[in-house]
Amino acid sequence: MEVATPFAGISSRFNRACRPSALHREVVSPPEITWKFWLRLGCTSFGGPGPQIAELERRCVEPAGWLSREQFLRALGLCMFLPGPEAQQLVAWIAWRTAGWRTSVLASLFFILPGLLGCGLLAGAYVAWGDLALVEGALLGARAAIIGIVLVAAARLLMTAATDVPRRWTAGLALVGLLAGVPFLLLALLAGLYGWYVRPADEAELPPISDRLKVATRLAGLRLLPIVGLFFLLWACFGHAHGVVRLAEVSLLAVMLSFGGAYAALGYWRLRAEAHGWLSDAKFGNALIVGEATPGPLLLAGSFVGAVAGWHGQLGVAPGWLGGVVGLLLPALFTFVPSTVLVLSFAEVAEEGVGDRQLHDAIGMVAAVAAGGVLSLGLGLAMRMDNFVLGVPLAVLAGWAAFGRKLGAPALIGLGALAGFFFVR
Repeated sequence: MEVATPFAGISSRFNRACRPSALHREVVSPPEITWKFWLRLGCTSFGGPGPQIAELERRCVEPAGWLSREQFLRALGLCMFLPGPEAQQLVAWIAWRTAGWRTSVLASLFFILPGLLGCGLLAGAYVAWGDLALVEGALLGARAAIIGIVLVAAARLLMTAATDVPRRWTAGLALVGLLAGVPFLLLALLAGLYGWYVRPADEAELPPISDRLKVATRLAGLRLLPIVGLFFLLWACFGHAHGVVRLAEVSLLAVMLSFGGAYAALGYWRLRAEAHGWLSDAKFGNALIVGEATPGPLLLAGSFVGAVAGWHGQLGVAPGWLGGVVGLLLPALFTFVPSTVLVLSFAEVAEEGVGDRQLHDAIGMVAAVAAGGVLSLGLGLAMRMDNFVLGVPLAVLAGWAAFGRKLGAPALIGLGALAGFFFVR
């Protein structure tokens, strides 16, 4: 996974984005951008956010010329700044910039749909055949490859998010806290408050928070109210202990805390999936395999977890295909609707940027916690490896290949699965 710092290089001006009318401006769409373009992109976007972002740049900046490189980089900075899957948000922003907000919604849907369908099919296959010895052998090798990929992603995120002593301490304490069972939400909240209120002794007087930033944040909050209201409606109807409510809660909190990229959110998914009995720690790597092996955002791995839990009747819905469909769709709804709402609410920020110093510092500290969370995810998977004789060498080789960018994640997972298949024969 490619992870760039979401806070560097974003300018201080903030223009017009906070007015509701900003999303209804006149736009001229390049004739090449149609629903087929976004659906084709959704069907071919394997490998996580790094390759997906590179492909978006190749298709939309050069040679098409729909956006300048400067516009693209500013939009990428905004998507890194906001919580949510950055590649999907970048798709939403480009579609908004070229064809308006309705096309942005459709582009997001088409970018997500192929991977969502793939997750559903693989969840059904996993439930039906996952216990077969040869299948489990292939998954064993693929999970080992995933461990190497995740640990490399953690190292890259630490290099970009833990850039000074306070953030390095924060990442380290987050790692220790998560391994000791401290809730991720508590660690993120404490780190964010520290970044906001604890200021350097030699810091110049802070300028007041931009009124436009306040209005934009308020606008995003208002637009998130329907999805938050839906969550509380489910809570009121079924109670907090119901599986559907818990699945919606995990999906919503995971995406809102994903300042460190998809693996940070999936680290939270791992903790809650184990706590609620949806997928054990030892098997959570299977969800990461599906997220990497299917096109679209990596956070679709949450839909795989939900589909498997629903199929087994762990969501309070009838077991079988109905529970699987509910478990598949609910995480997608509570992940990608908030993500799209956020990027549309702040869409025009990419034209000029955000420059509030306290906000950057607070989110920077949360990103450091996320870096510790990704490292915790990799170490947790490694400690629960089923077969160290096979797993350790595969994890090391996959990490070496991922670090040197010699092979993409889908190829590494496929090779690991092949090695595991022959290992158990």
